[in-house]
Amino acid sequence: MKRLKRGFTLIELLAVIVILAVIMLVAGQNVFKILDDAQKGAFRTEFLDFLNSAQLAAQMDVMNGKLTASNPSRCYSYQQLTEEYGYYDQKSGYNGSVQVNYTNGNFKISGWLSSSQYMITDANDTVTTDDIDAANGASASATCGR
Repeated sequence: MKRLKRGFTLIELLAVIVILAVIMLVAGQNVFKILDDAQKGAFRTEFLDFLNSAQLAAQMDVMNGKLTASNPSRCYSYQQLTEEYGYYDQKSGYNGSVQVNYTNGNFKISGWLSSSQYMITDANDTVTTDDIDAANGASASATCGR
C-alpha cells in the first residue's frame, strides 16, 4: 500500500511567506498614503468651514456696524469664532485666525489654521490639500498670521 504525503515542505512555506511579505510591503505604502490624503482632505474641509464661519461673523459685524468702510479690516481668532460667535465647533489642539477685509461690499478672507498634525495657510484663495503641511510642532497664529 502506498502512503500519501500531505502538507507543505518548509521551502514552500517560506516562499509563500516571502511573497506575502512583499505584497504587504507594497500595499502598506499605498494604504498609508491613502490614509494621509484622507486626513488632509478632512483637515481642508475643517479649514473651509472655519473660513465660512469667519465670513458669517463678518457679515454679522457689518450689520451691527462693527465692520465699516472706515474700519474695513478685522481679525477673528479660532477661539473667538468658537466661543464668542458660536459659529464653529471647537476641536482640541486647533489654533488659527482669519483676516477679513471688507471693501466696496466685498469680503477678502485669508486664513491660517493648525491642528496637532497639520497646518494650512490660504495664500491664493484656492485651498487644496497641497497647501497642507505637517505641523511639526508649529502652530498657526491667533492674531492673523503675525
